[in-house]
Amino acid sequence: MGTALMEIAVNLQKKYNKVNELQDTTKQMADSLQRNDLYAFELLMKMRTEIMLEIDSIDYQREDLLKCLPEAEENLVRCALSTQTQESQLKLPEIHRINDIYKKITRSLESTIQYDKAISLKIGGNDSFYKN
Repeated sequence: MGTALMEIAVNLQKKYNKVNELQDTTKQMADSLQRNDLYAFELLMKMRTEIMLEIDSIDYQREDLLKCLPEAEENLVRCALSTQTQESQLKLPEIHRINDIYKKITRSLESTIQYDKAISLKIGGNDSFYKN
């Protein structure tokens, strides 16, 4: 059980690293808009797209890993892939680690969304995805 769960934790750590890279790139995009540097913005947009594709690939790899687990272990991991998981459900250290990384990914993505909102509102104005 331990090896497969560690592979999933490593996969999530890779995703966390890419999500942080996505956050940094999105912040740089917002900064370039503030400077009216559209050339840098376009380059960063292309970089961000590549990062997002890499994150998708990591997610597909994790799904493949999950499908190889026995059903009970898969259910444990899927339960850990939630911010709503109760501490009592995280009995194994590997499951606890998976949940910790998942929560860090969620926090990083929430921060990235704030930068993305600012970008969208600046570019899209009233047509922005985030406009209420």
